Amino acid sequence: MKKDRQVEAQADIMDDVELLRLRQQLEERISKRTEELQQVRRKLQQEIGQHKATANRLELVNRIVEKAHFAITITDADQNILYTNPAYTCLTGRKASDVKGMRASINQSGRHDLDFYRQMWQTLSEYDYWEGEVWDRRVDGSHFMKYLSIETVRDEEGKITNFFSIFTDLTDQKRTEQELERLTHYDPLTDLPNRILFRNRLGHEFNIANRHNSRTGLILLNIDRFTLINRAFGFDSGDDLLIEAAERLRGCIRCTDLLARQEQRLERDADMISRLGGDDFSFILSELRSPEDAGVVARRLSEVFEKPFLVKGEEVYLSASMGIGVYPDNAHEEDDLIQMAQGALDQVKKEGKGGYRFCSDDQNRSSAERVRLETRLRKAVQNEEFQLFYQPKTDLASGQIKGMEALLRWPQPDGSMVPPDEFIPLTEDTGLINPLGYWIVRQAFLDTNRINKLTEFPLQVAINLSVRQFRNPELVIMVSDLIRETGINPEWVEFEITESMLIEKVDEACEVMKGLRKLGVELAIDDFGTGYSSLSYLRHFPVNTLKIDQTFIRDLSSDESSESIVRAIIGLGHGLGLKIVAEGIETQVQSDFLKSTGCQLGQGYYMSRPLPLKDFIKLL
Repeated sequence: MKKDRQVEAQADIMDDVELLRLRQQLEERISKRTEELQQVRRKLQQEIGQHKATANRLELVNRIVEKAHFAITITDADQNILYTNPAYTCLTGRKASDVKGMRASINQSGRHDLDFYRQMWQTLSEYDYWEGEVWDRRVDGSHFMKYLSIETVRDEEGKITNFFSIFTDLTDQKRTEQELERLTHYDPLTDLPNRILFRNRLGHEFNIANRHNSRTGLILLNIDRFTLINRAFGFDSGDDLLIEAAERLRGCIRCTDLLARQEQRLERDADMISRLGGDDFSFILSELRSPEDAGVVARRLSEVFEKPFLVKGEEVYLSASMGIGVYPDNAHEEDDLIQMAQGALDQVKKEGKGGYRFCSDDQNRSSAERVRLETRLRKAVQNEEFQLFYQPKTDLASGQIKGMEALLRWPQPDGSMVPPDEFIPLTEDTGLINPLGYWIVRQAFLDTNRINKLTEFPLQVAINLSVRQFRNPELVIMVSDLIRETGINPEWVEFEITESMLIEKVDEACEVMKGLRKLGVELAIDDFGTGYSSLSYLRHFPVNTLKIDQTFIRDLSSDESSESIVRAIIGLGHGLGLKIVAEGIETQVQSDFLKSTGCQLGQGYYMSRPLPLKDFIKLL
């Protein structure tokens, strides 16, 4: 029994030990689990804090985006709008609800071409970023300039998921820049360019003159005795007078001054007037043919002051003194040219004020001769002292005379002739070409009628039209009236027009040509190949004839390129169904070459010099 009790006691002890061990294990597990739960709790609390911080930051960002003054747009990968902020609505006039799901290009202005957008998206594809100035359109149709930046958003695999863009309205900034530009470079009283812009432009014109082998004219003008106006009427009245004088002077310069045009160029820079300060003005004359052309402008400026100015109800007469300098004839540096012109101006003031003077005595003499020539020219136009000579146009295959070109001559009492290149440009400069041109056309019609009464078959007369004649809005009406008055058959008439007349204002030129063709007359392009020869306008202009310039004919025997050009022009003309006339033929070799290449008509000293009407009739 005792032994059994001992065994039972030992068993109980062992059970207690096991229970104690199991209890300890359980307590350890509970403790460990509790610690794990505490860690999870702490981690959850940390994540909750982070989520709260993130939410707070997102809320802050959202408030900032919503209140931002710059527009924000988010699109998907296909550029469909997902989000726009209120600033977007403010700048474009489009609500977020209206544009959601629409293409981001909804506001394109149409001012940029496809190449602009192609380059923009190419940059965005390569660098995931693009920024620049873009014209956009508001919902009301108005346009505005914006500064746009676009950024690509990609996922972890590098695939585009979104586009994010920000833009701001540059209207006020641009306006401020323009205002600063105007304040910096323009005179606030007269709104003319000031001394700074004058100096910048003068240097630019020197470069243009060098590039195109032309001249730049500079006129410095001072209003005589202007201080007396300020003393007598006050500075406010003096300012008003300066404003009116500036307006008058502004009208004396032109964006395209015919007297200075270079026939080999489409456009020339506009002349510029500026106010240097006080009663001093300057004029930059772009691309002059000759120094004397500046004198034409100076006389035009002087005429401005022939009409009185009204100051406080009183008529006031003023005059102006001018000094003229020409680059590169008088100086090769800007400061030197200004000093030369100022010296000429001071000399005018010293000699009694009023009028103009060149820097050099030779130019002054040349200008005086030009004035005298202009006076004689006006009288000659009024008295019809001119004469038409006629140069035959010959069929190169048969040698038969098929027509003639009317050429203007100005005979003198001593039997000499004033060269056409001396007086014809002057008629353009002075506007005398309009009345003289009328006389030429009328006389050519009358002479052609007389010639064709004496021939077995009718001859066609070619008449040159000048730039001013061609641009005269009354040209078609004038020709129509003269056809009716003289009774000439319009098929006997061909007007020659240079290429430069056609290219500058293509649509207007085409309308004038169509108007002339409706009258029944024919049209020829003179000096073809020297200007802007183009298939594009030849296909659209209603011309009948191409006239190969004599420079190519003259070089036929010595220049293979001239032969190639002549062949090309003849082939071009034949392909378009046009007649071909070669001018300036002086040798048998030239005539034979042209005949072999298919040129139909020719004229030049080899056939006959220009002849007076009676001698031309004898030649027939």
